[in-house]
Amino acid sequence: MAQRIHANQHYDIYPYMKHITDVVNIASSLGYDEAIQVACYLHDSIEDGGLSYNDIKKHFGKEVAEIVFAVTDELGRNRHEKHVKTYPKIVANEKAVCVKLCDRIANVQNSMEYNVGTLDMYRKEHSDFVSSLYLGQHIEAGRAWKVLNDLIIL
Repeated sequence: MAQRIHANQHYDIYPYMKHITDVVNIASSLGYDEAIQVACYLHDSIEDGGLSYNDIKKHFGKEVAEIVFAVTDELGRNRHEKHVKTYPKIVANEKAVCVKLCDRIANVQNSMEYNVGTLDMYRKEHSDFVSSLYLGQHIEAGRAWKVLNDLIIL
């Protein structure tokens, strides 16, 4: 499904599926469960792919639909406003935090190779990202936080 909905999209110089695959591979390498990995495949499918919550729920179940809905950006006038509206949804669902972290790790890794300006943006946003999404009781997300923090401070 992810291949179909992102077929004509690009991520920097690559087909969009490179980004999707990167996010899934990060989740897999961190040992995250099937629901998180499936949500990683679909994490941009509502905002960029035209799927609805109900489409995802019908095909992949409520848990995956809830995760994908949580990481889907809310509307806003700018990036900061979108984040202010979206981060509370994410932090309420630990598996959504894991997906968001895998997505951010993939974005940071890609920007380190191809877009230093974007990397600077992620570094400037990092303290707000952490203060909005880090909860010590989200034990499962800890593995991804370590990877992301190590990348950001390089």
